[in-house]
Amino acid sequence: MKNVHLICNAHLDPVWLWRWEEGCAEALSTFRTAANFIEEFKADCFIFNHNESLLYQFVEKHDPELFERIKEYVKAGRWNVIGGWYLQPDCNMPSGESLVRNILTGRKFFSEKLGVRPNVAVNFDSFGHSKGLVQIMHKAGFDSYIICRSGGRDFPFKSQDFIWKGFADSEILVHRSDENYNSVYGKAAEELERFLELKKDEPVTLFLWGVGNHGGGPSREDLINLRQKMKESTVHILHSTPQNYFDELRKLNLELPVYDGGLNPVAEGCYTSQIRVKQKHRQLENELYSAEKMASSAALQCSRAYNQEIFKETTEDLLFSEFHDALPGSSTDIVEEDTLRLLSHGLENMSREMLGAFLALTAGQPPVIPDTSVMLIYNPHPYPITGIFECELGLPKQNWSKDFYYPEVKMNGERIPTQAEKEVSNFGIDWRKRVVVEATLEPSSMNRMDVYFKPIPARPTFEPIINKPSFVFDNGEMLVEISTSTGLVDRFVVDGVDYLKPDSFKLAAFDDTYNPWGFGTRSYGRREFQLLTPHEGSAFSGLRYKVIPSVRVIEDGEVRTVVEAVFGLHDSYAYQRYLLPKRGKYFEVETGVYWNEKEQYLKLLLNTPFAENETIGQIPFGHETLNNNGREFVYQKWVCVKDSNTKNTIAVINDGIHGGNSKHGTLGLTLLRSAGYTASADNTGPPYREERFAPRMDQGVRTYRFKIVAGPGETLFKQIDFLAQVFNEKPYVLAYCPSGSGVKPKPLIEIDNTAIILSCFKKAENNEGYIIRLYESEGKENTATIKLPFANITKELKFKPFEVITLRFNQTDKALKPDTIIEGY
Repeated sequence: MKNVHLICNAHLDPVWLWRWEEGCAEALSTFRTAANFIEEFKADCFIFNHNESLLYQFVEKHDPELFERIKEYVKAGRWNVIGGWYLQPDCNMPSGESLVRNILTGRKFFSEKLGVRPNVAVNFDSFGHSKGLVQIMHKAGFDSYIICRSGGRDFPFKSQDFIWKGFADSEILVHRSDENYNSVYGKAAEELERFLELKKDEPVTLFLWGVGNHGGGPSREDLINLRQKMKESTVHILHSTPQNYFDELRKLNLELPVYDGGLNPVAEGCYTSQIRVKQKHRQLENELYSAEKMASSAALQCSRAYNQEIFKETTEDLLFSEFHDALPGSSTDIVEEDTLRLLSHGLENMSREMLGAFLALTAGQPPVIPDTSVMLIYNPHPYPITGIFECELGLPKQNWSKDFYYPEVKMNGERIPTQAEKEVSNFGIDWRKRVVVEATLEPSSMNRMDVYFKPIPARPTFEPIINKPSFVFDNGEMLVEISTSTGLVDRFVVDGVDYLKPDSFKLAAFDDTYNPWGFGTRSYGRREFQLLTPHEGSAFSGLRYKVIPSVRVIEDGEVRTVVEAVFGLHDSYAYQRYLLPKRGKYFEVETGVYWNEKEQYLKLLLNTPFAENETIGQIPFGHETLNNNGREFVYQKWVCVKDSNTKNTIAVINDGIHGGNSKHGTLGLTLLRSAGYTASADNTGPPYREERFAPRMDQGVRTYRFKIVAGPGETLFKQIDFLAQVFNEKPYVLAYCPSGSGVKPKPLIEIDNTAIILSCFKKAENNEGYIIRLYESEGKENTATIKLPFANITKELKFKPFEVITLRFNQTDKALKPDTIIEGY
């Protein structure tokens, strides 16, 4: 063995079993201790390594003198910045764009404040790593990566060093530390002794040490013991950095194994634990990236200032929530509430920014026509969108008569399919209206709809369907059959092909483990929600004086039909709504769960007829084949089952879940789990040692929305990412009476290929122009024409499969040029 590189670090979770305030205080203490030891052990050439710009920001703000010391140690090579990200995030559930922002935010800070640009990424404690991460790191300038999970038993080779291949010809050199990332206080030398025996045949290795999780890092006792160990050892042991280790490893020219795939699964329970955090995180992702597009258009065309500081603040709200004990749900209940509060702060920021940009983009819209209302819809996407859109608005005048005023909507002077549905409020006057339309929106543009109202004798009611064995909905393009005895979907047929078998969208609970990281066995203790009796269903629905069927049509018109069913299991209840469009080959499902079970998980089950199948799910900037052996897997906005023979495919788009499994053609979407908060057992006893009430996760009301699409796989994969993005980043809808002044803005951006996804359009970090990021989503070589109509620019681009391309638009010279994924930092 030539060298043993000692990598001293202090893994410091800003939140976990403690709140962020304590994490901040511990960062100050740990960094101060490390700085003092750099002076005390100067003769030993001690080097301290640390990541996460968030923690350095804490120090810069609260102890500027210490921050100045750190600057000097960095210049002297005694303090080494590893990773250089904002923090160590979950590496599966954030979108590709969010992972880019994590790296970009950290890189900008370290470049500007400390003058360094690390090329070794580290995510010691993240619960698995998506294959999509490789391309992102490669394009960000990283050539090496250190991880601790997955462990050695999950790989087909023993080597802890390997080449990890990603999309678009990307790869990165990885060291997997099976010995974990930290050491016990005062025991580093003992742990090193055992480590050296295990690694005696390796030419070079690295040893991670330092007290971790709640900070700590090096101790005087450990440094003294390690000094003695260095003197006694027959191998060369040195205080070092990850960069030095990888540099030496490369010089050896070893033939390393190659791995092509995600480094998963790890801690499968974390794909679902604390589902509210995951849903709100997705919501902030959606609104941040939509708001940036709207704000960019308003700044470039309507003279509205782009609020860079608010977007920076909101981006950091999002990134903090992605920390690997926050987004995965492995924290305490107090940290869960803090994370939700943080996400709400970001959402409030974006609510204000989106409204301001929207109002600016109404320039040039004619004033309202007397006795009508105006619906304005801004489409932030670079393609035309045909779909169903909803808007709550008020009648021009309150209606105190016995009539019911029904909307009729015109777009560009032509009537479009319209219906009125139950408004959000329950105020007893015909005033508020929920207007639902089917329309085609122009890309990156404001779309106007004029709403007229006509009186009809009464509010619409709908005929009961319970006297039939099933409710069959057929719009000529698809057929959906719903059993009136079970409330479940028995058939879904598109173009003559059956995609679902009976009893689909069944809610089933399974026995689960107590801890947030683990996951129960799918087949154990299965209990199914059952359709409630009419009396039970009416009581659950809040009807005090009337009994109605538990399967019923609650909306119907020329746009869609909505069927509702209500279910129960023990102390828990659920409603399910099937939203069936009068045109199209898809439908949506809304599931609301009132959950009161303990240490169980809940799945929504879809039974496909595909006995031989492939399960595929979205990952950052791509998609990959998932296991179909029943084990839990992780995905992002969509997951699908593809028939291995015919290639027919059914896909489910979601609004904020990440866990699921697949076996024998049944797709299980994991909705929630009621594990304990940070509950883990050890050899001293069970997880709940105190005989008292202990809260469990996700008790109460949780709601979900899904879009179900089906068709030939070749057709579906050309548009599934586009459909999922539109489902999540919904067009901005508001009833507003425009002033009639100003000039109507042109479309911001147009793309002629829906397989090319616009990941972001935002102002550059250095304020010099705007950043446009695109990625290929079909998994094939592709081309697209990109237009910026407002600037009269057209550019042709070629993409490798799943390739990410970043461009910069400079408004000074009206140029659109290639840029790096981290904007040159």
